[in-house]
Amino acid sequence: METGRRILMIVLGILALLAGLFLILMTLGVFNEIPFLSAFNFANYAGDLNYTALGFVILIIGVLLIAFSGTGAKKKEGGGSIISFTEVGEIRISFKAIENMVLSASRKIKGIREVSTRIGSAEQGLVIYMRIKVMPDIPIPGLVAELQSVVREYVQEISGSNVSEVKVLVENIAQEKIQKSVR
Repeated sequence: METGRRILMIVLGILALLAGLFLILMTLGVFNEIPFLSAFNFANYAGDLNYTALGFVILIIGVLLIAFSGTGAKKKEGGGSIISFTEVGEIRISFKAIENMVLSASRKIKGIREVSTRIGSAEQGLVIYMRIKVMPDIPIPGLVAELQSVVREYVQEISGSNVSEVKVLVENIAQEKIQKSVR
């Protein structure tokens, strides 16, 4: 989806560049000297500064479309941050710090063996993605509900940011190590 948007912006940018260039050249009278274009009567527009200004505006729009087509294409994993402002200044909390908050909160829940996390953002707030391995014989729905609640409250309290969702994937059931008795 992102690639399609970038290609569309580049194509629109090129078309805007060509249209702006065409308008500028038309007002300079360049097309009056080309025999097969004389039927279009571009001579009426020669020297018209309104069309010249319009051509420059369209040309600038084309350059901006091409320039902005590449922004935001690649995001580093964990490279984001949340920003809030206070009377004294700006506060930035990296997604890596939020991930560590999630790991700290998840250690409070008994029955979870391993946790990995990733942080995303939405208009409503942070989206926390978690992959967990749980201990055997523990009811998963209750465990996950408790985990989601604890993580959400902890991250909101510590970071001051709204957590819109905590999505949990139970990746596996951890196998307990079986001790072999030696005879």
